[in-house]
Amino acid sequence: MISTILEKIDDLLKKANFETFMLDNFFNKKSKFCFDLLVKKNDEIFSVKVFTNIDNLNSEIVNDIKSLSTLLKSKPLLIGIKNRYNELEDNTIYIRDDLPFINLATLENIIKKGLYPNILARRGGSIMFLNGNVMKFIREKQEITRKELSESLGVTKRTLCAYENENMRPSEKIAKKLSDILENNDIFRKINLFEWNFKFEIDWKEPREFVTRNPFETHLQAVLDDIGVCSYWYKNSPIPFKFSLYSKGSDENQEKSVYPLFSGVSEENKKINELSLNCLNVFNKLFHVNSLFIVNNDIKIPDSLKKIKIPIVKIRNLEKIDDEEEFIDLVQESGI
Repeated sequence: MISTILEKIDDLLKKANFETFMLDNFFNKKSKFCFDLLVKKNDEIFSVKVFTNIDNLNSEIVNDIKSLSTLLKSKPLLIGIKNRYNELEDNTIYIRDDLPFINLATLENIIKKGLYPNILARRGGSIMFLNGNVMKFIREKQEITRKELSESLGVTKRTLCAYENENMRPSEKIAKKLSDILENNDIFRKINLFEWNFKFEIDWKEPREFVTRNPFETHLQAVLDDIGVCSYWYKNSPIPFKFSLYSKGSDENQEKSVYPLFSGVSEENKKINELSLNCLNVFNKLFHVNSLFIVNNDIKIPDSLKKIKIPIVKIRNLEKIDDEEEFIDLVQESGI
């Protein structure tokens, strides 16, 4: 079911002139990563993820969604099929873990018809977004006083004032009654998910102890700690990258030079996963970010991989680095 929905989303967004990057184009298996599809239009980047049940979210995937959005300066576009009890309703945004979810039909209405949702479903009941100025204008035009309207709605005059000042949002039941009285649906404010204001803060000092690392990855993390760069490891899949690197420093110009930096990692003494490297390369081209691939010392790098413009760095070269400045020099000399 999810693969079918993803194909529809991919087709829908392509027709709307988005560039799309689907993980399954490279790997014929279900993605457990924090995105199923990455899309870009102009300078805007969105990560698409489809969830069967939005009330059964994996907290680690939620954290990865937020971290990736922070690093890419992107926005999550999350599609749900159902909640605990029912299928998700059209024209409705559901909030879970501070993230908005919509169903496929709502996305189609947004893309094809420019019809944005105005219902926000939360545990405990749905509310609707009002355009307070429009509501006040229509009420005054119809010569309805606040006292009269509040009595008709069964709310206090203070509550009605809060609606018009947009300090409070009515329930779906009250909002429907309000539109019937004013005989106007223009009082509802449309919610543009593509302009949703996300505020994610990642604590880079927070230990990622739940991430299972093999001995090579554990050693790599120790080396990165010695260098003094921040790392964020993604638990659910090493594809197209295993972790992200970011600066601990506050020098904005320095950070923009190579960061955020996405990295693949070899599996112990196994050969480099060429599909993973290719995937990372496409990711770089599409989103104009930097990447590298860190490998164990014994791994031989085939000539066929050298044409891929992803720097491949052996761990012994990182072990010689004393600080972040030298690290940046190394990755830049390696091809970034």
